[in-house]
Amino acid sequence: NARSHFAAGAKLSGDLTVPGLFELLGHADGKITADTILIEQSGSAVGDLRADTIVIKGRFEGRIIGRAVTLHASAQLSGEISYVTLKIDSGADVNCTCSRQGPSET
Repeated sequence: NARSHFAAGAKLSGDLTVPGLFELLGHADGKITADTILIEQSGSAVGDLRADTIVIKGRFEGRIIGRAVTLHASAQLSGEISYVTLKIDSGADVNCTCSRQGPSET
């Protein structure tokens, strides 16, 4: 049940591995690995995301590898998405290649 919160206005550069939920309101460049990654509407990231659950409300550029990926209407993405389940809300700006993986591949 660990929860990490990266505040709005904060910037991170490098690779980050955290247990539990990683909530991003600032900006990150690099690879983020967690159980759950949530990029809030004010948040942005460039690089790689790897988690069981990934929720994007803000901006992301790079590669996503996740089991359950949700893109909210406010999301702006470019890059690649590998997923088991993918939900894209109407209004999301998505310019990605998407590939569905088997449950054991993520």
